[in-house]
Amino acid sequence: MANDFGQLVAIVGAIGAELYRRGKNKLASRPQLAIGLGVLLIAICLVLFGKAVSWVFSADARTQLGRVSGTVVLHGKPLPRATIEFSPAEGSPSYGITDSKGRYTLQYLPNQSGAEIGRHTVRITTYDWQTTQNGGKLEVPEQVPVHYNSETTLEADIQAGSQSLDWDLQKD
Repeated sequence: MANDFGQLVAIVGAIGAELYRRGKNKLASRPQLAIGLGVLLIAICLVLFGKAVSWVFSADARTQLGRVSGTVVLHGKPLPRATIEFSPAEGSPSYGITDSKGRYTLQYLPNQSGAEIGRHTVRITTYDWQTTQNGGKLEVPEQVPVHYNSETTLEADIQAGSQSLDWDLQKD
């Protein structure tokens, strides 16, 4: 069965065109059959229209998010300018950047705080490139061990509402 409403419309249109082509001559001599088929076609279109309307108005237009904030600490000290990423198995990731005290708040979109509800893989990194005043690039080296970023072992369950998730990172 087709998953897309546009495909359903195309299928119904193709069926209608084929019925019209095959039955044009037969229907000319049998007007009652033509009326019956017309009523059937209208009924099918009304059912499809009703399904489409119910799908549009019953679908959840917004992704369910939980608000997430917390702190990141490395060896007992706040970790400033670290990027923290929460990635669900399916869906869009959320990001935050720690301030000078290691605090972060996740952003799902630039104007929408939070992370999708469910299980997430968490990555924390300090690796970055900064632009100097003369336009050059300065590499900021990684301070966080790989098992917290590229080979992360961190996970989190995000729930509806607000939650605080703190990360106390240790070097190897």
